[in-house]
Amino acid sequence: MSVITVKANWDNWVYIHPYQADQCWTVDPSDAATVLKSIADTGLCLTHILATHHHADHISGISTLKKTFHCRVFSPDDRRIAGTDVRVKDGDVLKLGQWTVTVLAVPGHTTDSVCYYGTHPTEPPVLYSGDTLFSGGCGRAFECAPETLFHSLQRLAALPDETRIYPGHDYTEENVRFALTLEPDRPALKKMLEAVRTHPAFVPTTLKQEKSINPFLRCHENSIRQAVGLDDPAAVFAELRRRKDRF
Repeated sequence: MSVITVKANWDNWVYIHPYQADQCWTVDPSDAATVLKSIADTGLCLTHILATHHHADHISGISTLKKTFHCRVFSPDDRRIAGTDVRVKDGDVLKLGQWTVTVLAVPGHTTDSVCYYGTHPTEPPVLYSGDTLFSGGCGRAFECAPETLFHSLQRLAALPDETRIYPGHDYTEENVRFALTLEPDRPALKKMLEAVRTHPAFVPTTLKQEKSINPFLRCHENSIRQAVGLDDPAAVFAELRRRKDRF
């Protein structure tokens, strides 16, 4: 069974990942009611909740889901996340059926941000990126310097190109419009803008695609450096983030 994508609140994505015949985990359940309905529709049993960071729009459904399913909650080591059973750190590994899920610490959006990178013997790898990496963009650097987020994204960029990325929000159209202010003639961006206007839900993306359209992963490329008038990739990233914050 494929990953189930659930729209919650205004613009959050919640993911339900089946891993055995009748079992699943979920990532960043911002709204318990939508997750409960989706699980009921599939007949699955929720066994694990994975949280990427402490923001309320990613964890508000944890308490209800835990009471309903008696599932285990995995989260970063942040006391602002209530109900956690296991506080994860970089390099921790979860075995869920045939899936191996590795915790990647990615400070930047928040100090506690993590991603969950899953591999399987016969399936493409997946990355649950929370608010660190989006389709066409990245999260704001709320609790860290932009350079910290830059280095976290560079770490994600080193994953296999075929990795399927499941972000916490879908801001693809806005992100592509911003990218076009930097490279107005880039064919991949023009094509992506047309695609997203006819496909409102552009999830998942892939790392290969992000390396083509996402300026925050391309700070080392001449076209992006020239667009902002800087050479150092970390400084380029900081300037991109500053501009996007005001876009």
